[in-house]
Amino acid sequence: MKTKQNNTQQQSHSLTLVTLLQSLYFSIVFTSANDLISYAAACAFGFMFSFIPIVMMILVILIRFLHAKPEAVTALLNFNSMISNFINLDTLVQSIHQIKKITNFEIILSITIIWMSRRFFISFVKSMKRIFKKNYRVQKGMTFVLIVAGEASVTILMSILLFIFATFRTIIKLPILKSLVMHYPSLMDSFTNMIVTTFPLILMFIAVLLCYKFGSRTNPTLIQCIFPALGCIFTFWGFKKIMKLFININRYNYVYGVLSNVVVLLLEVYFFFFIFLFFAQYLFVNQFFEILILSELYTLPSREDISPKGIFKRLIFIRPDYLLHIQDKVIRIKKGEYIYRLGENSTDSYYLSKGTVRLSRPNTLSYISNGMFFGEAACMLEEIRNEDAIAETDVELVKIPEELFFSILEHNPTVSRKVLSQISSYFSKFYGRNDEYPL
Repeated sequence: MKTKQNNTQQQSHSLTLVTLLQSLYFSIVFTSANDLISYAAACAFGFMFSFIPIVMMILVILIRFLHAKPEAVTALLNFNSMISNFINLDTLVQSIHQIKKITNFEIILSITIIWMSRRFFISFVKSMKRIFKKNYRVQKGMTFVLIVAGEASVTILMSILLFIFATFRTIIKLPILKSLVMHYPSLMDSFTNMIVTTFPLILMFIAVLLCYKFGSRTNPTLIQCIFPALGCIFTFWGFKKIMKLFININRYNYVYGVLSNVVVLLLEVYFFFFIFLFFAQYLFVNQFFEILILSELYTLPSREDISPKGIFKRLIFIRPDYLLHIQDKVIRIKKGEYIYRLGENSTDSYYLSKGTVRLSRPNTLSYISNGMFFGEAACMLEEIRNEDAIAETDVELVKIPEELFFSILEHNPTVSRKVLSQISSYFSKFYGRNDEYPL
């Protein structure tokens, strides 16, 4: 009889060091395979072309529709010196404020701005589709709608958040708070500086979180999106801190002028999108980790493979901690007990994580050691078991149901090729061949 771990409450998947290394391995390999470096460059250049149009749209929304004060908007956007190097904010804000009604020119200008800035959103959609592949479900004709909706959502969201921040800056200048500032100047300065430095990071975190949640089109949970979003923001924050240690932008402004700002801004934007896409790839790995790890286990190099890559992959993947923490998939069997019998009508496959299994057929005897699959022939051929599977030692197994095994075949062509090879070898070895009817 099979002895399973009994626990009425399903145990959550523990994040072990092995699981973390496996996740990072998948993320790095897929980042390279999907050429996300090039996609990050496309997003960066698209953002640069979209940057000024989007800022203009935000200013129009802040002043014309949210009725923010021009001086508050100017003070708000001047916290980033690079913006003032590209746009004369005072002149632009005053010009927008002086227009009393919407004209045909403004309508045409708005349409032109949207058209100019859509390049960035097209690059974003293509990069996310590249990462999530066939899991990225978008109906034909919906791409343009998603681009426009995404652009509008980002613009409006940023406008509202900037309006809230501008309102906060106005509130702290009220007379009742001025007296507080006079009595506790250091405390208020520290609080204001903290808000000013933290607010852009919070804004970026919200934007990245929403992009991961809704831009992936794979319905990840909010918890699954929070860690990649935090990782993206903190990595980018650390990158900017390191850049400040080695690059003094003011020194180069005297020589190159605004060009130095463009180069530095482009470098920052490029790095941000590379990190953004890397953690989006990590989100994909996290969502479909069970299928990915099973695919890797099925194609695990044999013990005879002594190449550095083969040894490295066996070292990382031979023990799947993630699967071993799923209670209803782990089976532990004592020495001498049957896993399944000849003639049994079952279609589960098994991964042997510990011990040795003996496969006994009428005229053949073979052994399965840890790190190997067995039992998939009955699943693929939809036949009864043609062998006895007996625990040669105490064993630990991971059970793979038929539906999950076919999902692995669907998502990984390498697994499909190996299965076909295994089935071909199976027919050749156990059903025999002759000279008249060679297989």
